[in-house]
Amino acid sequence: MEHKFCQSCGMPLTTDNKGTNADGSRNEDYCIYCYKDGRFTQDFTMEQMIEHCAQFTDEINKESGQTLTQEQAKDMMRQFFPQLKRWKNRTAMFIAILTYKKPLDEVDRFLQAHRDYLAEHYAAGDFIASGPQTPRVGGVILIKAESRAVVDSIIEQDPFNINGIADYRIVEFTPTMFVESSLSDILK
Repeated sequence: MEHKFCQSCGMPLTTDNKGTNADGSRNEDYCIYCYKDGRFTQDFTMEQMIEHCAQFTDEINKESGQTLTQEQAKDMMRQFFPQLKRWKNRTAMFIAILTYKKPLDEVDRFLQAHRDYLAEHYAAGDFIASGPQTPRVGGVILIKAESRAVVDSIIEQDPFNINGIADYRIVEFTPTMFVESSLSDILK
C-alpha cells in the first residue's frame, strides 16, 4: 500500500486528517493542519515549516521508533521537504542589504568588479533590482533563488565580499501582493 504524505508538512495522510477544499471536499494533497477551506493555514516559508514541525520531534520519534534530535529531524526535513508539492521548485525572494566596512575610496576601487558581478547575475536571472543606499553607506540587491544556501553561494562571489568591503544582511520574504499582477511572474 502506498503511503501518502502531506505535501506541505510531510505528515502521513489518512482519511481522517486530510485538509479541505473551498467546496468542503477532502483535499488529497494536504493535511487539515496545513490546508483548510481551499487555503494554506499558515503563510510559512519552507524553513519556517521545518522549524514548526521540529517542535513535534518527540511525537515523530514515538510514532516511528526513532531517536532523532531536533537538529537531526530538521536535517532530514531539509532533504525531504524540497520534494513535496508545496516546496518543489519554489522560488523565494531575498533582500541583500550591504553595509560598507571600508571608506568610499576603497569601495570605489572594487566598484567596476562589483558591477560586472551584478551584470552576470542579472543575465542569469538571479537579480531583480539593485542600487546604492541613500546616503551611500552600502547597497541593496533584490534576489530570487530557490533557497538561502543558493543566495549564500551567490554572495560569496561578490568582489565586495571577497575583498572585505561589505557586510551582508539577508532577509527572505514571500511576496503575496503586487502593484500589478503580472509582476508575480517574476517568481516563476
